[in-house]
Amino acid sequence: MTAPLIEFDCPLCGSKRSTTVYPDTLRGALPEFGYDFGPRHGAHYRVVRCPDCSHAYCSPRHPDMFRNYVDVEDPAYLKNQEQRIATAMRVIPAIVKFKAGGRLLDIGCSTGDFLELAGTVYDAEGLELSGWAADAAQRRGLTVHRCTLEEFKPTAPYDVITLWGVIEHFEFPARELTNLDRLLAPDGLVCLWTGDFDSVFSKVLGERWWYVQGQHIQYFTRRSIERLFRSHGFAPVSRSRYPYVMSFGAIAKSLARYPGIGRVFAAFVSLLGIGQRQITIRLPGEMFLIFRKDAVRQRSG
Repeated sequence: MTAPLIEFDCPLCGSKRSTTVYPDTLRGALPEFGYDFGPRHGAHYRVVRCPDCSHAYCSPRHPDMFRNYVDVEDPAYLKNQEQRIATAMRVIPAIVKFKAGGRLLDIGCSTGDFLELAGTVYDAEGLELSGWAADAAQRRGLTVHRCTLEEFKPTAPYDVITLWGVIEHFEFPARELTNLDRLLAPDGLVCLWTGDFDSVFSKVLGERWWYVQGQHIQYFTRRSIERLFRSHGFAPVSRSRYPYVMSFGAIAKSLARYPGIGRVFAAFVSLLGIGQRQITIRLPGEMFLIFRKDAVRQRSG
């Protein structure tokens, strides 16, 4: 039996004011936690927006959602391994510009695709709640810690922390920023990728925007995420679009949720036989952000 839903104030600024953006479509059920993109994948909690800081989030929702990730098994995730590795090859040079070496922690490292490549540049470790994913990463010889950020007590601070499609899953982002601050060395970096709720795709597609999923409970805007990081002593050093590498076949699968254009694109891909061909996509609203911990603030504190 699932726990009752709980109402939440804005997790960024604490405001009790909010307006409903999208109504609840889960009807008391838990959301899907994998990436098989089945019929229920888009079912979601009520999405509300804070008029004070622009942040959007889910309320009411089930408490302690992080517990649901421990037993997640997601074989469909493995199908895009080659594309994730190709994406990492484009992302890592962007990080190296600001931090050429040191210790790196990949939060939500899953089966370790990014982590393995990052290990060629950094002393890299991962953090992962899913036992299935952590086992897969450890079989590759990678160092993966199975605990929450709050529970994690490393032997030394990290120079780089990465969160790829992770921050939108945090129940309490401000609390987790305090943990990131604790884990980072002075002048350390936080690098992340997430969607922009104010983007053109979000506005045009509305509830059918691909970021609107049951497991996503935070919807950031450029304004709200920078407010969050600045309030915890981080300064933005890079703002760009995430260079996501996808095959035309994977794009066709993603577009299947939009029946008209999806069928046309799938037929085009099949006709030309280009399903395995890859392309780098930098879509508006796919935020790739790098923040630096304020070393001066740390020394004076």
